[in-house]
Amino acid sequence: MAPLYTIIFPLEGDKDVSQVLLGLKKRGLGDGLWNGFGGKVEAGETIAVCAHRELEEECGLQASRLEYVGVIYITCSNDVEYTIFAYTARELTGVLCESDEMRPQWFGVDELPYELAHTEAKLWWPTMLSGAAFTARFVFDGDDLVEHCVEHASQSQLEQLQLEIVEDHNSRQTIS
Repeated sequence: MAPLYTIIFPLEGDKDVSQVLLGLKKRGLGDGLWNGFGGKVEAGETIAVCAHRELEEECGLQASRLEYVGVIYITCSNDVEYTIFAYTARELTGVLCESDEMRPQWFGVDELPYELAHTEAKLWWPTMLSGAAFTARFVFDGDDLVEHCVEHASQSQLEQLQLEIVEDHNSRQTIS
């Protein structure tokens, strides 16, 4: 059964985003690529708790409030699937620091390193940064992106989708 994941993007700027905090992955999947902060939801942990935990573990920051902005589905040709819940965070405390997994750095929204990020980043980051809620699907054949779709969603659609995904995930865990 495929685990669930989170990804969090700390932002600066009130209505208009001026800067985005990314982390340069130092090991594991995505090594050498810039991305948001996040990881796998652990047993007994809610998605939001995972997002808060991963942000603090990977860059030392705490978010007083996370905004749930999207769901990303990634299917790979080796039958590996990822379901990722995307969040943004603006109200941050703590001390920004490098971890053994990520090196954080602020980027202006017009200076994001898409060429050094996952292939699909350039397809969904702009939607997220526009403030729109979204769902996204990406299908890979090896390293090649062969199919993609990014669609706007309402916040209520996202909330319902999260409930359905978690319910399905929990029922599959009970069965296995």
